[in-house]
Amino acid sequence: MKQKSYMRYHRFDTNNVKYIKRFELTEVVPSTPEPGFTVWTRGTGPHHAEALNNVRNGVRKACVGVPKTPEQKEKMRQAKLGVPKSQEHKDNMRKSWERRRQTLQETHDQTYNKDYSLNAQY
Repeated sequence: MKQKSYMRYHRFDTNNVKYIKRFELTEVVPSTPEPGFTVWTRGTGPHHAEALNNVRNGVRKACVGVPKTPEQKEKMRQAKLGVPKSQEHKDNMRKSWERRRQTLQETHDQTYNKDYSLNAQY
């Protein structure tokens, strides 16, 4: 079965309701507006916040678990270079280092006390 080639067009009515229609590439798009409608314009036109949110959520669901390519990672790294960290990020890093230092100190104390107690028995 041959795949159809088409282009999407949009128009608005008098109540500012948007209509989107697919016209095949071989089809002629009407250039004069019908009564109560604007002329057909190529593309899907501006979307309201709810529609954009639905698109964003759909893309997020589709991309879950898909690993990034090395090119994407490098592009993201380059974009982030030179951008200062937010105060929230700095606070989170500070808390993380405090937890890490505490864990390392506890591990060191346990190892040192264990070794010391073994030596004291002899």
